[in-house]
Amino acid sequence: MGDPQLQAWFDAIDIDHSGRLDSKELQRALAMGNLHYGLNDVDQMVRAFDVGRSRSLDFSDFCRLHYFLVNVQNSFQTFDRDRSGRLTPDEVEHALQQAGFQLDGPAMMAMISKFDPDNSGSLSLDEYIRTCLFLQTAARTFDAFDPERSGQVHLRFNQFVYAASHVGAC
Repeated sequence: MGDPQLQAWFDAIDIDHSGRLDSKELQRALAMGNLHYGLNDVDQMVRAFDVGRSRSLDFSDFCRLHYFLVNVQNSFQTFDRDRSGRLTPDEVEHALQQAGFQLDGPAMMAMISKFDPDNSGSLSLDEYIRTCLFLQTAARTFDAFDPERSGQVHLRFNQFVYAASHVGAC
């Protein structure tokens, strides 16, 4: 991934010139793009895209996160049909289906409830990004326990705790 503009942005926000972005550096970068997240949310992003498990992003990790955010923002704009700046449950369902997530009704409503702190019944862009990040991390964690890709896992309690800690609290 050799996008010179992304490389220049990465270099500009890599304050300590380590070649890696920690959560605080990424938080500042997201804020420059008008995406304001708490440190816990940003740490969750880092963990989701940090292939080397160092709790920081190299340029390649950063590119994957950037493209994820661009795709999620584009999805949000596509499915926000009334241009309200919020996705209704029906719009969220269609957007997530387009992204490859097939959730049943109760799971969908649980997701919306979890990521709708103002209890509006719809999701803003930042809430939708959190939802997509959670689902991506949950899918990756689930897949680690489902090597045959059967769609089912059986976990001992310790495995469940391990899996839940990797999905995080988003």
